[in-house]
Amino acid sequence: MIVDLNHSPPPDTLHDIVIVGGGTVALLLAVLLARKGQHVLVLETGGGSFEAPAQALNEASVTGRAHVGISVARGRALGGTSNLWGGQLTQFVPSDFEARAGVSDAPWPITYQDLLPWYEAVAKELRLADALEENTPQARKVFGDHYPDIPGFTLFLTRWLKEPALARYFHDRLHNTPKLTVLLHAHVTGLDLAPDGQRISSVRVARPDGTSTAICGKRFVLANGTIEIARLLLASAAEQPQVPWAENPWVGAGFQDHLEMRGGRVHLLDKPRFLRTFQNIVLGGHKYQPKLRLNAGGGISGTNPSLNVTGYFAFESNISEHLQHLKVLVKSLLRGGLPHQGVGDMLRHIRGMGSAWIPMIVQYLRHHRIYNPADRGVWLVMHAEQLPRSDSRITLDPQRRDRFGIPLAALDWRIGGAPEVRAMAAFVRRIGQSLLTAGLARVEIDALLDAEDAGVLEHATDTYHQCGGARMGHHPHDGVVDNELRVFGTTNLYLAGAAVFRTSSYANPTFTAMALTARLADKLCKEGAS
Repeated sequence: MIVDLNHSPPPDTLHDIVIVGGGTVALLLAVLLARKGQHVLVLETGGGSFEAPAQALNEASVTGRAHVGISVARGRALGGTSNLWGGQLTQFVPSDFEARAGVSDAPWPITYQDLLPWYEAVAKELRLADALEENTPQARKVFGDHYPDIPGFTLFLTRWLKEPALARYFHDRLHNTPKLTVLLHAHVTGLDLAPDGQRISSVRVARPDGTSTAICGKRFVLANGTIEIARLLLASAAEQPQVPWAENPWVGAGFQDHLEMRGGRVHLLDKPRFLRTFQNIVLGGHKYQPKLRLNAGGGISGTNPSLNVTGYFAFESNISEHLQHLKVLVKSLLRGGLPHQGVGDMLRHIRGMGSAWIPMIVQYLRHHRIYNPADRGVWLVMHAEQLPRSDSRITLDPQRRDRFGIPLAALDWRIGGAPEVRAMAAFVRRIGQSLLTAGLARVEIDALLDAEDAGVLEHATDTYHQCGGARMGHHPHDGVVDNELRVFGTTNLYLAGAAVFRTSSYANPTFTAMALTARLADKLCKEGAS
């Protein structure tokens, strides 16, 4: 059931679990909990679609390195940021959870093996396609008998959801599940501590008229995004200095994002084979993107091999704009909607494809590839893990508040600089050697990157992959939550999402955040049944 606080009062029943946030991990958690019989209430700041007043609550101060995602990549509407992303999912690798020299002096409190069954559970829940790994029949259909061999690297294929907007994907369950209620326009402004000092008794929700109401529950989960989780914990501690996390130095600390940057121009030596290896794949209606990561133990002398970097190839052509608009058109039609473009614009994009129609159809039907002639060049693009820093953090702005009187978030994003540059430079050099050995291409590395000049980071951007700020720890002096995602010092407050990451790996954080969420749902259901 979906209730709008603009038109109806909040439910007065005591819910087993109250989830703050209505985005990607929040909706997954709600659906999994309700299926097991838990009474669940989801509190979403926005409405059913994006609205200017809700989006204005994303306003924040940025005092460190510029960060684009804090303003443009946070969606305040049912489904959250899943309304904005493409739906690409990638698992972390085992080493991400381990202690790594120069990156993390302690492992995560959980292992890759602990999380592996929950990756699989999420993939099943979201009807994600099977992984196309070496020696699988599907991979043979795409690559033939010889899976591409890039010396020193693993070629892996990321998977994409057919329906990335989770409010749309879970539409029927959100509307028709008896024990699941979603409350729209419910902006949480604070957490109220019970007299015992260890439990949350209620959350405060702002009404449209500016007054607030208390929402009670047995257990509470903050799943409202990396920035807002830290902001809410900090704001609540400022109001109630006795909350268990008030003196925890890790609240807001360790903020991370991936760095995206072009590492060099790629000159093709064997264009047909290169395109068959690295162009995006469509098989069985599912999309896959080929990417490269350095093999375990494949570090390079003179660099820090522990920072993970991944690379993919961007193909530029004179039909790129037309192809992108046509993809949007097809998606709109498949969803039963109408395209935003006018008829004239659609015809312009159809004509703009010119003679590319025939090879595009052939590539799709025969080779299962998304055709791009790359007549304007090919570029190696990297996503690089950043070195975690305790001084890269989210705090509260002492001068500015939102319309409900809550201090705005202030982000001071910091990166190490030299470690990331060295890791990316070594990655590009190694790929250049490997592609040349394979007879596929020659890579012309960016001059500043080759010189390992820190100035090259001016060309790097964030990837909207906001992590950290409430990391998982072994004890209260090491993090904000334990290995079951319970906030240290509390008995009924949990966190869900990438805010709990200790390190950020090379991969989009969403799949790992979802796996942790599925694991949390199982724990909460068992706890509720005991």
